[in-house]
Amino acid sequence: MKFKSRFFAAPMVRVSDTAFRIMCYKYGAGLVFTEMTYAAALARGIDKVNIDRRREKSVGIQLAGTKLGEIEKAVKFIEDKVDVFDYNLGCPVSKAQRQKVGAILLEEPRLVRKILSKIVSSTNKPVFAKIRSGYSDKNINYLTIGKIAQDVGCAAVTLHPRTAATKRSGGANWDHIKKLKSKLDIPVIGNGDVNSPEDALQLMSTTDCDYVMLGRAAAKNPAIFKQCNDFIKTGKYKESNQIKLANEYMELAKKYNIKFSTIKSHVTYFLKPHAEIINKTKDLNTLKKTVKSL
Repeated sequence: MKFKSRFFAAPMVRVSDTAFRIMCYKYGAGLVFTEMTYAAALARGIDKVNIDRRREKSVGIQLAGTKLGEIEKAVKFIEDKVDVFDYNLGCPVSKAQRQKVGAILLEEPRLVRKILSKIVSSTNKPVFAKIRSGYSDKNINYLTIGKIAQDVGCAAVTLHPRTAATKRSGGANWDHIKKLKSKLDIPVIGNGDVNSPEDALQLMSTTDCDYVMLGRAAAKNPAIFKQCNDFIKTGKYKESNQIKLANEYMELAKKYNIKFSTIKSHVTYFLKPHAEIINKTKDLNTLKKTVKSL
């Protein structure tokens, strides 16, 4: 696997749309991911991720689901449009747990082995697994799950070192990333509490992880990938122009017919100090005028 940088854009629900992915890749992400996508829908030929292969040169799709037949059909259906498959073993939200997808599956290592084996055997594309430290503090089993992923032929493991029970609270335990890296022969992607280029470099230096995945920091500033690449090469970087990023996103979002609520949400991320006035806008033209006036 070769990527143009060591910094990846995380799969984020209601964030990782086509326009956002294109911007992340343009600004230096080595790999970008779609939001979590249910295998059941893809197996029925329903494709809502809208990958533009002309502009998305390094894109992965994150899958969710437990039915092996559906997973195989989903992989076959979408594999020509993606470069990497990722399986979601990290989503902590209650809705995912009720549907028995995401981090709840960490409690069932045998099922995880079957699912990852099915994805790996269904494609020649690299398969990643995105995991957490465990479902709860009662069962910190990231080393077990990481070893399963390696044993069945996964190409990399991403670790967000919190439990699903803690969600985003508390600090990410980077020591778990370091331990996982020391136990696996495949690449380990570190994720969690990376809010700046300085954080990204510190994560790599303290854990020896191979790649860094950025989530919310990228949602607020897709140009953070250029900043990270510049910082690792030169020790410095330029601050981003958030107004420029907002305008760029709006133009791309219009091209890809992204719904207005999603566009407004993104622009709010980019321009958080102005969230109140942005949230009052009712359509794209008004939003553009509002941003122009800032």
